[in-house]
Amino acid sequence: MRHQHGSTKFEFAVTVAIFGVLATLLLARLNAIQAEAERTEVDLTVRNIRVGIQLAIGERIMRGEEERLGEVAQASPVDFLGHRPRGFSEGRVAEAEGQWAWDPVRRELSYLPRLPVAFGDARELRWRYVARVDASGKTVGASLVGLN
Repeated sequence: MRHQHGSTKFEFAVTVAIFGVLATLLLARLNAIQAEAERTEVDLTVRNIRVGIQLAIGERIMRGEEERLGEVAQASPVDFLGHRPRGFSEGRVAEAEGQWAWDPVRRELSYLPRLPVAFGDARELRWRYVARVDASGKTVGASLVGLN
């Protein structure tokens, strides 16, 4: 009886199939991690902008400069971030995936996701920057409101 050295074609096919399944699972997990990372990046950017707006308003109130709250409401919300987000353009619409844009006419901040599936297949995320006014029409604050 002959003794065979090495592996058979069947064993090789099983090995390739196992590696194929593992590679598929790995790629699916990597896509999920990338989607979660993008969601986190966008969420943190928006939260940091909101905190920056609150700090600017609080600073003016603490200094007794309530009359300057209108300046906060008229500025670009990205000014309160401390740095421009990656791929930021001002005065235009976002043109490429992963890009932020500020439209001063519509007073809207927008983001084009690199992975729309991470945001329920949304092709664009938008927030409107609005001034809060009291009954007399005096600006008392500002906020970034999600539109989608």
